[in-house]
Amino acid sequence: MFTREFECPSCGAPIERRFDQSKSLSCTHCGQTSHLVAGGLSMVGEKSLLIDYGSFFQLGQQLHLGDLTLQLLGRLRIDYEDGFWDEWFAQSLGDGSTWWIQEDDGTFTLFTKKADLDRSLSWEKFEVGSTVNITPLKEKVFITSKARAKVNGGEGELPFQIVPGEPADFVDGIYKGIVISFELLPDEFALYVGKSLSLESLLETQNS
Repeated sequence: MFTREFECPSCGAPIERRFDQSKSLSCTHCGQTSHLVAGGLSMVGEKSLLIDYGSFFQLGQQLHLGDLTLQLLGRLRIDYEDGFWDEWFAQSLGDGSTWWIQEDDGTFTLFTKKADLDRSLSWEKFEVGSTVNITPLKEKVFITSKARAKVNGGEGELPFQIVPGEPADFVDGIYKGIVISFELLPDEFALYVGKSLSLESLLETQNS
């Protein structure tokens, strides 16, 4: 796996970049988020150290999910009116593909990116209980939930730019029995498809 080390522009602590397309790096020592600009780091937003609420995961952890072996590289925390959830960014140690594990109040969902979305598809156009046509899919998506949200902060590295406090609205749906998530961030406007992970399957990864 690719590895490059930077110094946090705020506190000078070392920050590793393991994914060669990461665009945001967050310091685990001071909570400063920085964007990669011209080969260096440029600070953005206010410092935001993520509070540990006893997550099942940690940065650097390896997970063995069937034929898929993932290493966790980063975490994105999203706040919304009912609380927050974490999205863990991971890379396959096999083929280098990228994945996300959403951790929300004891439930876990494994996501992979399906396609970028047209920016004309705004949050306001989705209605819970309705169906919508999405170009990358061949059938309509049934919308199950949506809410206004914002970025709380990040940890480690992420494949798109984030700024703590920026909007991160979300829309969830179902397509042919598959979990669908629309990520509507300023630098990431994309469709993800996923499947639920049981706690038992994750516990097995710790013993494999």
